[in-house]
Amino acid sequence: MKLTAEPHGFATKGIHWVSAALLGYGYLKGLDSVSQLADPALLQFEVTFAVLLGALFLLRWIWTKRVAGATRLPQDAPGWERAASQAVHVGLYASVFLIVLSGLGIALGFTTPVLGGVFMSAMIGLHEVALTVLPMLLLTHLAGALWHKVVRRDGVLESMTGRLPI
Repeated sequence: MKLTAEPHGFATKGIHWVSAALLGYGYLKGLDSVSQLADPALLQFEVTFAVLLGALFLLRWIWTKRVAGATRLPQDAPGWERAASQAVHVGLYASVFLIVLSGLGIALGFTTPVLGGVFMSAMIGLHEVALTVLPMLLLTHLAGALWHKVVRRDGVLESMTGRLPI
């Protein structure tokens, strides 16, 4: 099959790969316990990181909706591919926003004792669910990209990576 997918622009690729790097960093440096937020410097770092990650993903969402387009699927892509792609992308954004908002909720609950108990338990639960779902969605996203590289050979993967030797 001929490569039919239009390449993403430099800004879109940059936002995509910086987002990926920040998510990876967030997973690698994640906290072991909420009690670690007792360190004011760590609390400030976590809140700042969450706000920046959330702002980047909001920018990314607006950018893809208004400027760059969200997909590079070819016109002849079957309906199931379009539906799967859209579902995974919506899930990725929802998971990241839920991680950010619940993380900020945890910080708020930690620093505001009156919000402890049910609020804090709910925020921790939401955070853990989103942190569990996101890697599954990322693996599905990667599997879809590889599907387009190896099976469809339509240039969808290359639209975000450039030419690959495979």
